[in-house]
Amino acid sequence: MMELPEERLIELVKDYYDLDISHDINDFENTDCAIYEDSTADGYSVYIVTNNISHISICEDVHYYDHDLSDAFEEEVRYGAQTFYIEASIYDDSYFDDKLVSMFVDRVEEIIEELKADITEEELKSLKEEYGIEDEEKEPETA
Repeated sequence: MMELPEERLIELVKDYYDLDISHDINDFENTDCAIYEDSTADGYSVYIVTNNISHISICEDVHYYDHDLSDAFEEEVRYGAQTFYIEASIYDDSYFDDKLVSMFVDRVEEIIEELKADITEEELKSLKEEYGIEDEEKEPETA
């Protein structure tokens, strides 16, 4: 059995949710959500997850720790955000790839159904075997 590489699972989940994740600072203002590091007036690092870079909500958008940023990202996806600016170092350090794979696993059957045309037969067979997905049995036709 061929096991799909993590990169392919990430590609599929991004296609399913129609996600575009950029690390290019030029995209900062042109996304549904920006995730980046900033600092307080007295020099402490904080992490921002916001839909509106012009009006940061201290209570809702500012995170003191980076370990929950991928969860905040997933929540933004659930609320409909599709385009993201995520600082590259945060993306790598906060396990966003792992979160995307987890999101794939959580919706594997829906993703397979939705993206059937984009998944090769070999990939489909591998996914069904790996995740224990049964083929839908067809009702026998009566004459």
